[in-house]
Amino acid sequence: MLITKTDYLEYTFCRKNLWLRKHKPELFEGIEFSDFEKKIIEDGNLAEASCRKLFPEGMLIESSGQRAITDTKKAIEDGVQTLFQATFQDDVFFIRADILRYSPELQGWELFEVKATNEVKRKVPHHHVNDLAFQKLVIERCGLRVVRASVIHLNREYIKQGKVNYHELFVYADLTEEVVEAEMQVREEMQNEKTYLNSLEEEGCLCVYEGRSNHCPTFAHSNPQIPEYSVHDLNRIGMSKKKLTDWIDRGELSLVDIHNPEDLNETQRIQYDAHTLSKAIINKDAIHEVLSGLVFPLQFFDYEGYSSAIPLFDGFGAYEQVPFQYSLHILHKDGEIEHKEFLITDPSGDLTLPLIERMKADIDPKGTVISWYSSYEKQRNSKLAELHPEHAPFLEELNDKMFDLMKVFSDNHYVDPAFKGSASIKKVLPVIVPALSYSLLNISKGDQASERWEKLISAETPQAQKDKIAKDLLEYCKLDTWAMVEIYRSLLRLV
Repeated sequence: MLITKTDYLEYTFCRKNLWLRKHKPELFEGIEFSDFEKKIIEDGNLAEASCRKLFPEGMLIESSGQRAITDTKKAIEDGVQTLFQATFQDDVFFIRADILRYSPELQGWELFEVKATNEVKRKVPHHHVNDLAFQKLVIERCGLRVVRASVIHLNREYIKQGKVNYHELFVYADLTEEVVEAEMQVREEMQNEKTYLNSLEEEGCLCVYEGRSNHCPTFAHSNPQIPEYSVHDLNRIGMSKKKLTDWIDRGELSLVDIHNPEDLNETQRIQYDAHTLSKAIINKDAIHEVLSGLVFPLQFFDYEGYSSAIPLFDGFGAYEQVPFQYSLHILHKDGEIEHKEFLITDPSGDLTLPLIERMKADIDPKGTVISWYSSYEKQRNSKLAELHPEHAPFLEELNDKMFDLMKVFSDNHYVDPAFKGSASIKKVLPVIVPALSYSLLNISKGDQASERWEKLISAETPQAQKDKIAKDLLEYCKLDTWAMVEIYRSLLRLV
């Protein structure tokens, strides 16, 4: 049973999940990566391939498994001094190094790990230091001397103008001292991992002491005693480890079991009260005050954005969101509703200028612009103002007059037990307006929209497929703004 670098990192995150992956792979059958997870993998592969341009002398080990180990050894014996995917195995530990380069000055090998991130990460499960330490230990056990260990990551300050400058896009972070310091711990973890994976008994899943967002894929299998809606779902409970640990150790798994609800913060307490009372808690006066401050026409607005590790468009950097479409529902004082929309289908020329020009034609700056989690739209507007200063007054005015409809829920004016502590429109809509649903759409999530738009603008995509994607994108974004209209109307009827 080989232990790869990925296995090691997973072990430090949740060893039980790794044990199940190795011993009970049937539990993972049928589990597919989400579009978001696929994009992370694609961005990682793209960053690694792009980074190789910085080492034009490099040789790629294209084989796999034991053959790759043999090919790596031969390449080193033949004097190749820069290798991509150099492959080594010591005992059960197996690694493929992104970039390995010999330094005549240092009389040893430099190890580079390419990360599609904007910074060095030092926390599980993406611990770049321990990642490098694991590789260094395996390589040195195979007879090479590693004299430097570095992460090459994306430069958050880089902005594309013309052809991508890879020397500016990537930055080096020398972590050698941290890696050497971590080696003792990593060496011990590697031995413990080998012993653990060879054992025949499952051990407890420590994710039980983490908030819901940090649970492993097999959490439900490993913790059947945890109810579907549990203390792990309390708002931001992952930030209160001591409190969560105490409840778990006491066996207080459901919200109704909590012995000290008086210690919850305001948001958690309202969530707790709604659940224990089995009814929504609604502050009608607060909702009325908020809604009465809105100015007609009410303009329900939503962007969809695209990002990539390697920036595709001038004026944008790594992972910077590019607004590629918007939907706008306009509610007039007399109850009349209009719908406007725009989708970028041709990425040539100035990408975002046509979008701004349509916005200026569609949006009345006198009325309130309403979004859900408006900080996203505001950030996009600020970026557009930076790219097109001649339109900055219009975009800045939009930001000044923007209202975040989500705040009705995130500020606890309306808390329903079915929200399960979330103020996401995907959680709120089924409760407030059950007649509306994203489930019937071909695109139902923002990460799907981003992935489809990338196909839409690709020259390799057939026109018939482009037309289908455009239709699906418009329908998805339209539902986002129509959902806000209907939620607003429902709130209005309450007050």
